[in-house]
Amino acid sequence: MSRYRHKQPLGFLIVAAIHTVIGAPALAQGGYNDDRVMIQGFMWESHQKGEYTGSGGHKYAVDWQDKWYDHVRSKAGEIADAKFDLIWLPPPSQGEGAGYHPKELYNFANNYGSKAQHQALLAALLAKGIEPIADVVINHRNGSDGWAVFKNPAWPAEFICSTDEFWDQAPDSVTPQDKAILESSERGAIDYCLRSDYNWNGARDLDHTNPELRKAIETYLNMLKALGYRGWRYDMVKGFDPQYVGRYNRATKPTFAVGEFWDADPLALSRWIDATRWRAQPDPPKSACCAFDFATYERLKDLIGNGKYKDLRAITFKDGQMDGLIAVNKDKAVTFIENHDTGFPQKQFDSFGNDAKLLQAYAFILTHPGIPCVYWKHYFDWNRGDAIKALIRARKYAGVHSGSYIRTEDHGESYVAVVGDKPSDSSTLIVKIGPGLEFKPDEAVWELETFGDDYAVWVRRARKAETKPVVDKAKEPLPAPQ
Repeated sequence: MSRYRHKQPLGFLIVAAIHTVIGAPALAQGGYNDDRVMIQGFMWESHQKGEYTGSGGHKYAVDWQDKWYDHVRSKAGEIADAKFDLIWLPPPSQGEGAGYHPKELYNFANNYGSKAQHQALLAALLAKGIEPIADVVINHRNGSDGWAVFKNPAWPAEFICSTDEFWDQAPDSVTPQDKAILESSERGAIDYCLRSDYNWNGARDLDHTNPELRKAIETYLNMLKALGYRGWRYDMVKGFDPQYVGRYNRATKPTFAVGEFWDADPLALSRWIDATRWRAQPDPPKSACCAFDFATYERLKDLIGNGKYKDLRAITFKDGQMDGLIAVNKDKAVTFIENHDTGFPQKQFDSFGNDAKLLQAYAFILTHPGIPCVYWKHYFDWNRGDAIKALIRARKYAGVHSGSYIRTEDHGESYVAVVGDKPSDSSTLIVKIGPGLEFKPDEAVWELETFGDDYAVWVRRARKAETKPVVDKAKEPLPAPQ
């Protein structure tokens, strides 16, 4: 159905100088103007087998355990063809359930598949030009036997924070090995975060002030690089000092890094980002770690979910009122509309249903500044891949990147954003989200690239003529791990 194709232009005109660089290059972890797009390559249930009950009491059945790596590998060609540059994969080490309670860090067989399946997946992704990102869980670790006996690698009790709940256990209530650790009283420093909402009682909190622990974590990250990973998604970063994220990035040089600082306050998110900077560098903010944009996620869930389209401009306008992280620190914002923790089965319901509002939300993040992350379930399981793929191509043709300039407008009950190359009236993409057919840019200048229920995206014709041959070309393979 074409809702826009035969409408006459209303004479909307933007005078612009076209930026002549065809597509910003994919940059390393600390760069600005990052043009990459990521897909989350798993769901919460991707490690499960059998019948389960979700948070709201709804039952579901899955059969993914030990098969997930092979499943993702079978989709490597589709992922590359969709022009995804990064894929965030689940925790890589052996551990409980989904891997967020790691036990044997050096054991790369887990509930998603064997080590051989794991390696085959990483090799297939690299061959297709896709950078694998490991979900790195280093805030805490579970014992292989009992509470605090670490194996593969063996770590001493000094690596456990002195305020961890393990130290409060009665010696006669634990295993003999744990009892010996308790009685030795060889423990680490006080946990970085003593606030109850930051603490994690499911595993042993790790003391990152210990230089030997930091060296051990760097060894682990370099092992992941040797396996085929290119970057890091740091889990639960509220639990340890952000300076250490900066140290780990500096030591291991990932091509991309992002932290899960779960907070809807964009200023809190930006403070965490700033605290990860490499302060000895010529441009410390450039080296700061990215963060997931929970602020924009919450605003989109409210505004699009409730049809308040004209209020979407508040997300990108920095005034302290409903700001997203993309209004405060857009180059370091990883935008998303769902992940394995935010929707079903971890929560009672998904943040967005499989309906028109889902694609309206994607029309927002895939045309705006920040580094967008698409959820696996939406692309593959909900069969929204073709629509999302078209939005990604529009982004790539227009050369939109994490630092793109944006101007927003009200058009009745709809939202319109004009996205460009630099802080001027230069522009290469227009997106309209909301009801009505009245808005229409000049057809002589703008080509309708993709559209759906209450959204449409136009790309400047001259820009697309320059970029299309490059964007449509198959991605070059990335070097295999040495």
